[in-house]
Amino acid sequence: MKFQLLLYILYKKLAKAARKNTRFKNFIQNKQLKFAIKTGRNGIGRQYVFDNGKISSSAKNILVCDAAMVWCDADTAFKVMASGNEEASVAALTEKKLQVEGDFKEFMWFSRAVDIMMGKA
Repeated sequence: MKFQLLLYILYKKLAKAARKNTRFKNFIQNKQLKFAIKTGRNGIGRQYVFDNGKISSSAKNILVCDAAMVWCDADTAFKVMASGNEEASVAALTEKKLQVEGDFKEFMWFSRAVDIMMGKA
């Protein structure tokens, strides 16, 4: 439940940045991408759709995407994502608690978009 709420809050922050953050708006302006963040076992998660500057999201139909972050379980995903610690994310990747499916370039683009939204880049 906490994981799903975190993903919903991420969507709301992305949508707000798409309306109010000029740098973020410019970054997503010409992008078309379906990106999912989900768990591997039961597939709970959320899909984020970038469509030429507009963002939508759904907790349904998360299997059809260009790229995805697939976590081993919701608790691990919540702990790492809520920490905001980049090193924890890298550790999750190396420990195979987090895997990337689909186009790795799109995973990197999404990561950059989140960093811009949060003012880290």
